[in-house]
Amino acid sequence: MSPKYVETYEDCLKRLHGVCEGCGGKLEPLETVDNSGNPTHWVGCKHCMCFRLGVDEKYFKIARQLVDSGEVIPYSFKSRHDADDDEYWLDSQTAGLSHKIARIHKMLEEGE
Repeated sequence: MSPKYVETYEDCLKRLHGVCEGCGGKLEPLETVDNSGNPTHWVGCKHCMCFRLGVDEKYFKIARQLVDSGEVIPYSFKSRHDADDDEYWLDSQTAGLSHKIARIHKMLEEGE
């Protein structure tokens, strides 16, 4: 007997939106368990090994450019030079900024 999923692969697939806000890669349903131990699927990125919400690619590209150039560092307490893994540092900083950019864009549209 197969397990009863809280969210099926197909249902999770319908919620996919955009790209991974950390690396810009493909999002897909990842099999996991919820906090109660029930099998489910959540949107995530296999490259980053993180569960993600997803953002439009344009927000990711802007965030990556700003973080990579050092213009905006959303988690300024984490120094790039002190990081053990530069790729992880870059992806986590980009993820933090991607959502802020998307939120700012939405606020600007609502204000018009």
